[in-house]
Amino acid sequence: QNDALVGDLQNRIQNLRSITIAIGDEVRDQNKFLDEMQNGMASNDNLLGSTLQKMGKMYHSHGSMSIVYLSLFCIACFVVVHDLSELLPDRCLTLWPLS
Repeated sequence: QNDALVGDLQNRIQNLRSITIAIGDEVRDQNKFLDEMQNGMASNDNLLGSTLQKMGKMYHSHGSMSIVYLSLFCIACFVVVHDLSELLPDRCLTLWPLS
């Protein structure tokens, strides 16, 4: 009877060991994914910062009208995309097939 209990205990320990190994692998994969995402966010942050610096230079060199024109262009693009999304809800603004 003790041998059977010892065998059962060894099986449970082996199952726990394999579960902890799987959890460890998953944690390593998730940490790698988070590191990659953090690097991507840092890259986007640098891109956004440089874009804002360029817009500031443009504002100071060309005056405020260029910012007004850029804002109007962005608003017009938003309105067009919004109207297209209302007209074509089943297509989801897909201009070409993905498959």
